[in-house]
Amino acid sequence: MAETPPPSTKPAKGGLRTSVWRRAGPWAIGGGIALLLGISFLVLNPLRENRDERALTDLGFFRGACNDSNGPAITSESGCLALRAKPALSASQVAAALPYLRKLHLRLELSLAGTEVDNIELLNGLDGLESLDLSGTRIWNIDALKGVHSLKKLVIHRTEVENIDALKGLTGLQSLSLWDTRVSNLDALKDLTDLRQLDLRDTQVRDLDALEKLPHLETLKLGGARNVRNIEPLSQLTTLKTLDLNETQVESIDALKKLHDLQALYLANTPVWNIDSLTGMSSLKILVLDGSKVENVDATQGLLQLETLVLARTQVTNIDALKSLTGMRRLNLADTRVENIDVLRSLTGLQMLNLFRTRVRNVDALKGLTGLQELYLANTPVQDIDVLKGLTGLRELVLYGTRATNIAEIKAALPNTRVVW
Repeated sequence: MAETPPPSTKPAKGGLRTSVWRRAGPWAIGGGIALLLGISFLVLNPLRENRDERALTDLGFFRGACNDSNGPAITSESGCLALRAKPALSASQVAAALPYLRKLHLRLELSLAGTEVDNIELLNGLDGLESLDLSGTRIWNIDALKGVHSLKKLVIHRTEVENIDALKGLTGLQSLSLWDTRVSNLDALKDLTDLRQLDLRDTQVRDLDALEKLPHLETLKLGGARNVRNIEPLSQLTTLKTLDLNETQVESIDALKKLHDLQALYLANTPVWNIDSLTGMSSLKILVLDGSKVENVDATQGLLQLETLVLARTQVTNIDALKSLTGMRRLNLADTRVENIDVLRSLTGLQMLNLFRTRVRNVDALKGLTGLQELYLANTPVQDIDVLKGLTGLRELVLYGTRATNIAEIKAALPNTRVVW
């Protein structure tokens, strides 16, 4: 008698579906609820943020574009909101806006420039504040910023701020403007090694020692800081690209010899007379010596990247050193003793030339400078200007105070040029 086979252990198909549903059902329901909640958040959160932003507008703010240091301007949709307060906004209006700002949960760039705000204690706890502009406000105490570690940019221009000790721990700060303040002590900046831009124009600063170990500093503005004389602490700032020393007491620039990446140097109205230290600065594009004591510009011969050179109000008489600077775009020789400009024949890329109140008589050297757009010859002994008829690219020509007589012919030859005489 044949054995009866054992009953199969494999469940029926219908039973399998029932078993799977019993095990997965609760998870599927939970997942569906979570999905619905997620969708609701995505739909309702932007609506709430829009309502909050409208409320901020009603309180006296308007939106701008965020300035991302790593790319073009971005908007709140990508996680950043730039808000600027309207002029005359009061501290109470700022206080009323804070609850809305805290709910947005966005990276925030906030400008209170020109408002009536005189106290920033109300900004405590404002997470994500990356940029703050307090220009022209009544602020004098910035202690409330001690804990704002998210801050990357701070502008305190034209305020009564004198003490900046509150900045000591803000190691994420990349840009700081103290322009036109009473600040004199920079010790708080010693450890802010992430600083890229620092504006100290028109401050009381004298000692620059606190800056000597800022490895990423690219822009330093000291124009109008009349107490500054010694720039030796800057000798190791090899990342500097822009340095403004206008109207300081700096006499020697020897400390800058190693700054080979420097692209713009401003020395207007300083006692600097020797610029030999510039010899190795092959990246220099802008050099301003307006009103300095410089007489000899031979050091510029190798500055082949130079595009703008301002020698106005100096004792310079000879400009032969400029012959090889074929990339020059703007040259200002106003109020110098320059008489011979033959060297300019090779500067075919010139777009602006200022010869105001020089001793130049002959302008034949300008004949081939067809890219010239602005030419200032006012108060010079120039008489023959026929050569200018071929400079059809000119848009501005200033001739008052010259001996030129054929102005009508020049105007007829250059119909698109504004001629002032």
